[in-house]
Amino acid sequence: MPFPKLPNVPDWRQFTPRFSDLLRDHRTLQGLSVETLAAAAEISPEALSEIEAGTRAAPPKKVVRALATALKLAGDDKEDFFDAAELHSPHMDALFAPGGLFAAPKPDAQVAPPAAIFVFLIADIRGYTSYTERAGDEAAAQLSQRLATMAREVAQQWHGRLVEMRGDEALCAFASARQAVQAAGDLHERYAKYAASQPGLPSGVGVGLDVGEAVQVDDGYRGAALNRAARLCSLAAPGETLVSPGIVYVAPHVKGVRFVARGQEYLKGFPEPMTVLLAAPAEAVDAEPVDESDLYGDTEPDMRVPTIHDATTRDDE
Repeated sequence: MPFPKLPNVPDWRQFTPRFSDLLRDHRTLQGLSVETLAAAAEISPEALSEIEAGTRAAPPKKVVRALATALKLAGDDKEDFFDAAELHSPHMDALFAPGGLFAAPKPDAQVAPPAAIFVFLIADIRGYTSYTERAGDEAAAQLSQRLATMAREVAQQWHGRLVEMRGDEALCAFASARQAVQAAGDLHERYAKYAASQPGLPSGVGVGLDVGEAVQVDDGYRGAALNRAARLCSLAAPGETLVSPGIVYVAPHVKGVRFVARGQEYLKGFPEPMTVLLAAPAEAVDAEPVDESDLYGDTEPDMRVPTIHDATTRDDE
């Protein structure tokens, strides 16, 4: 006789530490890279990244033991680590999955998706069109795929996700403005390192960041913040991250980053000019911290001369 389903049982695991979070936190505290820890546990770096991102269940006990050893866990930390691995094992995931013993009941009717606050990061390769003409479609496609891999890994590392790729453009979404800024810096570093090893590649990517309300739909997101991030991305030079005042308001202090006002711009599709800020490595910037007048203007608007920028075209192409 099959075991009866238990109706309306919530996934109580949400009130316990997630294995993915414990794994990532302990690895970070030990100063280990994904590659180093994956090698110690004899699994692929891709698998470890997926586990940390929560898109893959906890691994078998043998791998969990190897991870605990490499992370030098002991006492309560080790016990919590093994308990979390058991609670988020493939078997337990199956119980709470749709159709499983503890599956949540399906809603009676479709409800419009609610809006929520997201941080959007958009990055694309400066000079991609000219590189395609020079190197050919196959080389350009390989470069685009390389950017997709970098963006996915960086987003996962900073608790975000790669939403989609549009040619050479990557769209990532985050819940934290601070982590999105840090992710942008990591993306620049990874691409610069790769470009340095491959002569002839475009020199860098441009990144735009904005935060705001958006609605999540099947194929991505809809919202003004997403559009502003795209406009800021189009303004960014190779190796630059340009952000909106909203990013600085939410995350005014980001380790290793200095925000510097770059003036005001009329972004296509928006009626009012917006202050654009550069998120630069702190050691590379010799400037005073941004103050409120830099973000929102002063009482003499005629002193500022905003430019009109058509963000549907790219100056580098």
